[in-house]
Amino acid sequence: MANDIKLFYDLTAQETADQWYGEEILKPTVLDFVSLLPAKPRVLDLGCGPGHESMRIAQTGAEVLGVDFSGECISIARARCPQCRFEVMDFRDLDGRYGSFDGVFAAGSMPHLAPGEIGTVLKKIRSILTGNGYAAIIVVDGEGISEKFSNLEVDGRVLNRTFYLYTRKYITEEAKKAGLKFVREGYLDPIFHKYGWRNYIFR
Repeated sequence: MANDIKLFYDLTAQETADQWYGEEILKPTVLDFVSLLPAKPRVLDLGCGPGHESMRIAQTGAEVLGVDFSGECISIARARCPQCRFEVMDFRDLDGRYGSFDGVFAAGSMPHLAPGEIGTVLKKIRSILTGNGYAAIIVVDGEGISEKFSNLEVDGRVLNRTFYLYTRKYITEEAKKAGLKFVREGYLDPIFHKYGWRNYIFR
């Protein structure tokens, strides 16, 4: 199943880049998040895809590292956003190899983690945050697996990119166990709220 998720993002990397590099609907979300951080912060874009939001974070003056397990996404990110650093990495393997960060931005990547994995990854996020660091965790509200977001057709084949729904209560409880404190909901355009997306800020 994890192979289906990776294959989905490999196959859709170019299309995603073409769509999202010119789409600024998440720019206010980025600006809201970066406003919490010190000047010229170091930010990790967790599950960065082809680097479109890494680019927008860097435009604020941040030093950005983007990680993703899709090699195709990282290749495109390196070509289209040379001002950022990108590395191929499954964020389940997140550790201190790249140092610490003032901010971790996870836009839509955490829903691919099963309930048994999300607490572990939140602990890893806490371990690489500076003492006053913040994390933005963007997920879709609910419980269980979303069929709508999971089973998608690409090039005539249906791929299961398993997409888990998480309530605010569940995420904040798991974050608390990981040593992260819920601060507030971060900004998201109303169209995202319409489809259940939520942005939770922790420190």
